[in-house]
Amino acid sequence: RFCRERDQTRREPTFSIQEKMVEFGLVDEIIVPSCIIGLLAALAQFLIIRKISLDPEKQGLSTSLTSGEAPEKLVPEIYAKIMDGAIQFLKVEYAICTLFCLAFSLVIYFLVSWGTHSSTQGGLTAGAFLTGAFTS
Repeated sequence: RFCRERDQTRREPTFSIQEKMVEFGLVDEIIVPSCIIGLLAALAQFLIIRKISLDPEKQGLSTSLTSGEAPEKLVPEIYAKIMDGAIQFLKVEYAICTLFCLAFSLVIYFLVSWGTHSSTQGGLTAGAFLTGAFTS
């Protein structure tokens, strides 16, 4: 008897087809223009970058890499330039990641502390996040 009464009192929310169409229409009105704007921005960037000349002779950037030396002699110089570039990239990349992780750990700390009313819980959660971020 209890199950029948509970089933009779439980009602599923009903949505009309018009409500669903309005809901999806609003989403489409946001997503489609955003995609078009993104594609136009990418096209604009492509047109700007395409104008850049890559001929080192015209720009006065002739180095030993562009001169007519034997390729065997250039390999160590090419290797050194690639290695220097990679190291500089990683330094900048790690600095950006570190700043992001520290900032996000503060957000985690404050939100968890506010939600649980415990600064200890917030500190432990932020610490766990930082431990995971720096060990990965």
